[in-house]
Amino acid sequence: MKTKNSDQDEIIMHYDGTTAYATGTSAVFLQSASSSDIFSTPDRDPSNIAVKGYKQGELPRMVPWGAENDLPKQIIEKAGKLAQMNANLWFNVLLSYGDGIKPVKITGEGENRIIEPFTGNAEIDRFFEENDMQLYLLEQMTDMHWFFNCFPEIIFNAEDGDKRKIVELRSKEAAFSRWSEMNKDNGRIEWHYYFAYWREKQPSDEYPCIATRVLDNYSPLRHLREMMKEDEKKLVKERRNRFIVPVNFPSPGRNYYQKPYWYAIFAGGLYDFAMKIIPFKDAIMKNQALINYIILLDPDYFKEIFRRENISGDKEQKARIKKEYKDINDFIKGEGNTGKSIITFQKKDPQGQPYPMIKIEVVKNEMKDGAYIEDSEEVSNLIAYGMLIHPSLIGPSPGKNKTINGTEARELFIIKQVLMKPFRDRILRPLYLIKSINKWPADLHFVIPNLELTTLDNNKTGSVTKVNDPAK
Repeated sequence: MKTKNSDQDEIIMHYDGTTAYATGTSAVFLQSASSSDIFSTPDRDPSNIAVKGYKQGELPRMVPWGAENDLPKQIIEKAGKLAQMNANLWFNVLLSYGDGIKPVKITGEGENRIIEPFTGNAEIDRFFEENDMQLYLLEQMTDMHWFFNCFPEIIFNAEDGDKRKIVELRSKEAAFSRWSEMNKDNGRIEWHYYFAYWREKQPSDEYPCIATRVLDNYSPLRHLREMMKEDEKKLVKERRNRFIVPVNFPSPGRNYYQKPYWYAIFAGGLYDFAMKIIPFKDAIMKNQALINYIILLDPDYFKEIFRRENISGDKEQKARIKKEYKDINDFIKGEGNTGKSIITFQKKDPQGQPYPMIKIEVVKNEMKDGAYIEDSEEVSNLIAYGMLIHPSLIGPSPGKNKTINGTEARELFIIKQVLMKPFRDRILRPLYLIKSINKWPADLHFVIPNLELTTLDNNKTGSVTKVNDPAK
């Protein structure tokens, strides 16, 4: 989208208004906030919420996830804008999937250990037929790699006594899940709250929030057995036919919501740097121009203008954005503006100190020859490093003119598969709980087998073969 100001300077604006380039001043406009801000502010204090079937305040308070109770949504939106990050997450999910969840029979130990498919049990076969276990695995692995928090739900049938069995296993979306405040007497998180509109709406009859009992994090099976012995009449209201089994990958200092190690990409500024490279290169490639100025705008900059000027329509908002870009461009161009100041509104940081919502940076001469414009390949490699992926497995190799051979790639792939074991063990945890409650055979086990890449001298088709022993 192009507009011209009164002096024939051309402003080339991205369709959504988030970036623009002014030809006359060679200025790049970026709506960019520090991603570390989403971690610098403490999580909001717990609060009472309306829960379907309960009076206000009857259940423990909900513990927000992030300063505005929308941290998962922010992570999804930010990662969704960076192709390298999306590809890395996708790679980790696909690699974790392996050959899917398999029920197997394990006999013997050590060198005599034998693993073979578990067949011939009608109840187990029916459970796998009636539950989409491979979709469950994909959903759980997705939440695990994105958030280090998973929320599997087990559901009982309507029978009593020995006929009472767990018949369903579902994955509750992590982005819609919140924990209740811990019980101070026993240290347990006892309730899971499920709501699709955190921060956007308040739970109500029209948009209900569902509460489900949570099993003890360290002893879920023992806790479940204890509750199954309680008076069923008293437990009808609490939906005791279903429970959340807490599953996570632990991170230091976190009691409720874990913090994946790869979030350092946000907290350390690498994400923000990567997002600036794209419009930089876009402006240079499209306009064959140098960059003289970088104008950084807080994402709330235009929101505040729209609020103050009561602008709501999409067309009107884009027109106002264009006008603001033109006004700023007019301000920075020409000798007559030397020494002038720009006045704008401010926000306050977590420490209460004000900071401007607009910042104009003059690009040094060294930037003009590209000496200090970081190459996107280097940034991609750093992001891959932060997400525990060797760049050669998913994209270009680090360093110019460097390649790896098939053997190196295969070994890197095997090493990466080995690192997936802790994630797989955590995801399989609910199935062993189901096995005990349903009294399935003792020699039944659940595995997620790896896939092994073979060379053409061993496999003339070059196809993928399964690893017999997932422990290898």
